[in-house]
Amino acid sequence: MRLVRTILRWLAAYILVLTIVFLVPEHIHRRDFDRAFSAWYKNRSPETEAALRAEQRKNEIIHMKDSVTIAFVLVVVGYGVYASLRWAVRMRKRAISSDTEE
Repeated sequence: MRLVRTILRWLAAYILVLTIVFLVPEHIHRRDFDRAFSAWYKNRSPETEAALRAEQRKNEIIHMKDSVTIAFVLVVVGYGVYASLRWAVRMRKRAISSDTEE
């Protein structure tokens, strides 16, 4: 039961961080997108619009991959900071309790 609760906490934290990271705008500069946009801007035909939409989709996929990676790193680092602070507090309490017993 404890393992399930821990997994659910990690998953909830990851989903929350992923949502926040995904909502932050990211500028992705790719030459292929620039070429497709220039072609579409100069000649607004169905072919150039399809090429532009394909490049936009590639940018969205790159943004999603970046967001997934960044969210994972933030959750792992956040948990590491939390665990180390919790460990330091426990060590401090042990040191204080052992000093008062002597």
